[in-house]
Amino acid sequence: MSKLTHRNRSAVLAGLGAAAALSLLVACGGSDSGGDSSASKGKGVASIDSPSASGASASASAAKESGRPQLRVDSTDEERSRLYQIWTDCLHDHGVPAGHKPGSTKWSLAASPDKYPAAMNACVPKRPIEPPEEDPATNPHYMDDFRTYIKCLNDGGLKVKGLADGSGWNFDGESSLTEAQRSKLDKDCEVKAYK
Repeated sequence: MSKLTHRNRSAVLAGLGAAAALSLLVACGGSDSGGDSSASKGKGVASIDSPSASGASASASAAKESGRPQLRVDSTDEERSRLYQIWTDCLHDHGVPAGHKPGSTKWSLAASPDKYPAAMNACVPKRPIEPPEEDPATNPHYMDDFRTYIKCLNDGGLKVKGLADGSGWNFDGESSLTEAQRSKLDKDCEVKAYK
């Protein structure tokens, strides 16, 4: 069973298909190692009793200072897709190969942008910043939130097992949920856990 991490799970769960999924997975720097997609959420940290607001506000402040768009836990798939498409368009404009999927006018990256450092540097201001609540470096309650997220997925019928370091999860059995139900459950659990 393959490891699924926060940054690539939505594409897998929703079967977001074509342009959006490829753009999002490539944009987030997902890599393939031994069959496991591993755009890491980061190393887990022990939970502590201080509130995570200070880390979240520091990240939001950094996003504001850098001019980069800041994603929120409750950002819709449409908002995420729109912001990542702006970054994808910039990368394409700076030489990263891309094409259009049938029936779409949006660019979909055909190569990893990491292979194009000049384009990556030019487009840094347009690259969205993931929610600070989902980053162990800015959320001191990250592992508690991660466990809440995993429990919510299982309670909803997805059947997953969280990795000990909080970097993602593996499927842990069959689920009767449709792709649309999985995607909705994933988003609902994400909002519930990382609020």
